[in-house]
Amino acid sequence: MAKKRSPASRVAKASMAAKSVTIASGEPPELNATLLQNVDIKRKRSSAASVAAQARRRSKETANIVDLGAARLKQTTLYFSKDLHDIRIEFPGPDREPYVLDLSFLGLAPRLAKPLAEGFRVYGVGKRQKTLLGRRSELQTGFVAFLKERELLHIGLEEIDRPVWNQFKQWLDTKTDRRNGGPIHPKTRATTFGALVVMLDALKSVPEFSRLARVAFDARPSITWDNVEQRTTARERLSFEALRAIDNAVTKDIEALHAKIERSERLLQEGRERLATNGDLSDLGTCAAYIAQKYPEGLPPLGVIKESNPDCYHYVNPNDRKAHRIWTLKAVLYPNARDLVPLVVFLAIESALNPTTLYELEWSDVDSGELLRQPVVRLGGTKWRANEDPMVPISAARIQPMLDLLRRLTKLVRATVPDPLKDRLFLFSRLQGTNPAGRGFGGNDRGINRSDASWSRGLMEFCKDHSLPLFTLSQIRATIGDEIALREGILVSSQVLGHQNARTTDTHYVSDGTRWREAESLGKAMLFMERWFRSDGKIDPRRRRLTSRMDRGAATPGFHCFDPYDSPWPMQGKNRLCTAYGRCPSCPLAAADIHDPGAVALYLSLRTAIFGAQGRIGGEAWRARYGRVFIDLDALLKHVPGDVMSAAMRFHITLPTVE
Repeated sequence: MAKKRSPASRVAKASMAAKSVTIASGEPPELNATLLQNVDIKRKRSSAASVAAQARRRSKETANIVDLGAARLKQTTLYFSKDLHDIRIEFPGPDREPYVLDLSFLGLAPRLAKPLAEGFRVYGVGKRQKTLLGRRSELQTGFVAFLKERELLHIGLEEIDRPVWNQFKQWLDTKTDRRNGGPIHPKTRATTFGALVVMLDALKSVPEFSRLARVAFDARPSITWDNVEQRTTARERLSFEALRAIDNAVTKDIEALHAKIERSERLLQEGRERLATNGDLSDLGTCAAYIAQKYPEGLPPLGVIKESNPDCYHYVNPNDRKAHRIWTLKAVLYPNARDLVPLVVFLAIESALNPTTLYELEWSDVDSGELLRQPVVRLGGTKWRANEDPMVPISAARIQPMLDLLRRLTKLVRATVPDPLKDRLFLFSRLQGTNPAGRGFGGNDRGINRSDASWSRGLMEFCKDHSLPLFTLSQIRATIGDEIALREGILVSSQVLGHQNARTTDTHYVSDGTRWREAESLGKAMLFMERWFRSDGKIDPRRRRLTSRMDRGAATPGFHCFDPYDSPWPMQGKNRLCTAYGRCPSCPLAAADIHDPGAVALYLSLRTAIFGAQGRIGGEAWRARYGRVFIDLDALLKHVPGDVMSAAMRFHITLPTVE
């Protein structure tokens, strides 16, 4: 896997490139000035001279950066076909191959196509791929869609005035969200509106369109969407039982997939051996091996086979009942979308990655290593709308068998896909259709729609096969995030989900149920601390560390209480925590754990505390308050097993005295 450069290394490389651009520009006087400055540094300068020198140095550094940006802009290429059906921009990349972005949708507005493409070219210099994809999506679903709906595709740059801006703004206000039928979020409106703004702002630097772009840019109205705060509901999650049922179904499917792969590999191996001796294609394995050898780029349409290979067509003729069916041959050679569903869901549960990141995982994103001296496999990938790409470590013992299975499953179909998809983890062949090429889930960089019908159908079949309610990968991610937030807190959950800001986790991934449970835990903690304060530290909720099973609600450490808010002891209020410290041995709502050495050690310390209180409390008062308690505690200790008592005697615990 190619190493990703750190921000520091990228800055260093950019600085070196900037220096090379400046030197290559052929300006000897500037170079001589730099040498003279180096000589001047040796002399003692006044404060004003030092400030001036720093200003000159910063000015030169800024000039270098401008030169670097200009150099990158010159390396970009705008492809513009005459019929406007093919509009592409090729951006250079310091750490990757040139990246080509398709903007053919701009051809719908012929008079605006070139200026908007030029603006995008200038804007996109130095931007990350995910930023470019986001802006393309906002421009296509925003301004271009607005022009199409309002029948304004004929306008030119000079006609983008205040009325057009206002119409665009009103259109965004009335646009509905297909998921819930309501208006789109104000933040979405602001970014969609801003996509056109940044294109015009960048276009101002292009001499051919500078004047018109400046007029259109200045005509824009002010907006307040980005200042609006809306309450966002958390993503819908699954119950823990539903997630466990999904995990069990995945395990069963992967076992069945193992058997299917072994059967297919055996058929192909036997078929290859028979092919070497002119085997008969009427055998399924032999015919599949022949097709894999004859058509490595994928099984072509039947019409092509009929014309170019009549002998082979005889064995796949759909009108012949004895012939092999195409889907039967494909099932031996290639996986379909349904086969990949359990593997995708498995990784979704193990990694909690974003669905789009999962769909588009590549083998270059899989890296083996160690974590705390344990072998792990790190999954990377790309999350387009995040500032940083995810990196999730998973136990190698857990994930490596699945990755090996996936390699075997996609071995043949990998040769049939286009070059940009060859490194994808998840590849499959459609059972029906004339296109022999395989494909992957998710987008392919020519459109903005991320939905995938093949995945949806495969997931529906998976749920139907295992009698599961329909779910989504987003729900799995939300469930894992919510469960971690409940058990370990929001900060830990945000780290697992790869969120830079914990507020994102709190807003979108913490369910109302978890919020209520957190509020309940906070309320209990406040009540426990209040009782601790009012009892002068005798009833200490922190003493749970003495025994892992201790009940914090009980007034005496080591005991369990069935209802600490309804104590039967005198002077105790209903719906308030019991404060009858030391009296739990005689309470009908209390329970003791005589098999826990830590708890028994607390009982022994309580006996010492009660017995020692005789010197502080009068004889009659002690007998009335604790005589019965002392007898019940002794009776309890008689039931403690000998080995537990011996272990408890090793503890040295001192409890506060009773009153």
